[in-house]
Amino acid sequence: MEFIPEFNRKLENAFRFTLHRYQEAVAEDLINQLGRGERFITVSMPTGSGKTILEMLAAEYLLSRGYKRILVLEPTRFLCDQMHPKWKLLVKTGKEYEGNCWSFLRNYKVVISTPQTALKCVSNLQGEFDAVIIDEVHHAITGKYYNELIPELRPKVVIGFTALLPSEKAYKASVSKIGKVVGELKLLHYDFQELSKIDSKFNPPKALVDIFDSELDERERKLYDLLYFGRLPGDAKTLYFLERTFSRYGKKAFCESFSRAVEKGNITVSQHAEEINGFCRGDEPSHKARALLDVLTVYNPEENPKLRPVIVFTSRKATAYEFKDAIVRGLKVPHHKVEVLTSDLSREQRKELLLRAKKGDVHLIISTLVGEEGVDIPEAGVLVMTDVPRSPLRFYQRLGRLIRVSSPMSTKVFVITMTPKTEEYGDLSEAVRNLYWEGVDVSYILLNLEEKLTIQRLLDYIRETTKMLNSKWASYMLLTQGDEPRDPVEYYLSALKSSETFERTLKQVFGELYREEFEEWAFLIVTKPILRAFSEELKKTMKNVEKRLNRGKVVRDFDRLIREDRLFYFYDPERLSDMVLMELERLRKESLENQASDSRSVLLWFDRKGFLRLFTNVFLIENLESIIEDMKEKIRENEEIFGDIYLETNHNKRSKAIVVKAYFSASASGIKIRIEPQFNYYNFNENSELKEKKIELIELNVKDICYRAMEKYLEKYGEINSNT
Repeated sequence: MEFIPEFNRKLENAFRFTLHRYQEAVAEDLINQLGRGERFITVSMPTGSGKTILEMLAAEYLLSRGYKRILVLEPTRFLCDQMHPKWKLLVKTGKEYEGNCWSFLRNYKVVISTPQTALKCVSNLQGEFDAVIIDEVHHAITGKYYNELIPELRPKVVIGFTALLPSEKAYKASVSKIGKVVGELKLLHYDFQELSKIDSKFNPPKALVDIFDSELDERERKLYDLLYFGRLPGDAKTLYFLERTFSRYGKKAFCESFSRAVEKGNITVSQHAEEINGFCRGDEPSHKARALLDVLTVYNPEENPKLRPVIVFTSRKATAYEFKDAIVRGLKVPHHKVEVLTSDLSREQRKELLLRAKKGDVHLIISTLVGEEGVDIPEAGVLVMTDVPRSPLRFYQRLGRLIRVSSPMSTKVFVITMTPKTEEYGDLSEAVRNLYWEGVDVSYILLNLEEKLTIQRLLDYIRETTKMLNSKWASYMLLTQGDEPRDPVEYYLSALKSSETFERTLKQVFGELYREEFEEWAFLIVTKPILRAFSEELKKTMKNVEKRLNRGKVVRDFDRLIREDRLFYFYDPERLSDMVLMELERLRKESLENQASDSRSVLLWFDRKGFLRLFTNVFLIENLESIIEDMKEKIRENEEIFGDIYLETNHNKRSKAIVVKAYFSASASGIKIRIEPQFNYYNFNENSELKEKKIELIELNVKDICYRAMEKYLEKYGEINSNT
């Protein structure tokens, strides 16, 4: 074939390598099938065997035969980013996954996109693409976008590539809509043994890794958000535990743990708690069960005996029983071919189950911890981890059910189901590292973990909220609690007053107090750290109150994103200025009582992180410059009225905070007040490239707060003369 040597020359120029012998053999088969008039071809090759190069070869071949444009579909945005730089070295290639359709409209010979984005832009694409190449095509089995997109595009040819051989029957059924456009599927399968025969230099890995997302549906997302954002009233540690339980183990295990938490009094009776009770009364399969059904649609042991037994691991018994019920009901697998291996079985029952599995009578074993060690489970053809154990020992014990030293080389599949935009994906990097050291090819795991973590959930939510508000920022309280208090100061002081421990401790330190005195002392303790030093119990109580106001894992995600320069914040000048005003008024009252003409406060600290969140406005880092410019305009106007405010700015490395102290005085009604408020800004990254810009915003924000306090004071008490 003249085309392959020509393609090798292009590869040599672009990448400094050429096709391996086995890749040339696969390329010849593919070109022959196209020459015979096949219009719907899927090539299955092991991961690490260079599918991407063969995808490029297919595109180049079609373009050389007069095809106008090629659409390459990747399952994720990250893969679009990964593949685009490689493709464009060989052929003029556009990338489109943001939904603005620009790359589609430009005359690129090849465009890389996700099926979701292509479907959004499909009205502009009809008749545009002669051929479609689908990377990781096995995901089309459970992905509706592919089957909706291809009939709209009506290409001449569709070529799919996958590292995994799904059930041919299930695959053909799933792509029936594509088949109506381009004809019957032709499946070209090359396993490790075949490629090794073609090319003795090809070394297969011990196993392949595949990842299936356990997507939450709308009702599950609402429940998860109650836990993640800390909106469910209850103990903070319990909420964190319930969040992890729900994302990792699904509905049944979560509802079991939720019921226990309510019985123990760790969850407060509330409207949200009632909503969860209603959710738990339903019998719909959970996100983890749905993902497992997707896995078993692809790797179906009923249709492929080589995969038996499929072993499914979960850490919770409730989840194991839920899985069996979902498989029997959803996939119509006979009840006796699916068994659950838990501590509920006696030793004799376990032996009997495993004997049946070795005989081939049991096709699926769903196991909890009892199957991870000390039980002679037959070697699996497919192993599914529906949760990733954090313990390396447990991970290896599970993996040993798939990979054994004595086993002959065959295509083994290791599947992990993970819940996107939850903490569960945070454990994946450790799991991948363990797999690598065990000799498993992990190159297939090409995904952007950042897009799968809870931080992405938070970023998406901030974008949606600010867009809805038509604003550059949103308040922390609105984002986390779904609402924001009208008066954060009163909100916080009310929380302190509602704490019996705080009230009791305050009386122990300062004696019996009237209501007005209690409120005044509460304010002083919040803003004057020297008063907190009187009692460790007082500090501990305040910390517990602030934890109640700042529940959920979202708190840590905010901190992380701020440190990583993906979010930043400023304090609401309108609301925090009320606290500065309270101090001005307290000093004025003190001066009047003492018949003094002046007063001074050198100790007004806004340093409590949990308290300051009540006043925090959060924004995406790309808005930093714009917000600075808006603040500058306000500050210029106030400087003309009140004069400048002197600032002293320092970086506290220990607390990772920028500390700004403002100096100004205010004179009204013959009383001069000197005040020196100090503001702490936490999670400051000293090595940030945006360091100077962030400090600029912080200093503008402090001035804005102080100027607003002065304005309010003027409105109440008359003319102010301010000097630094």
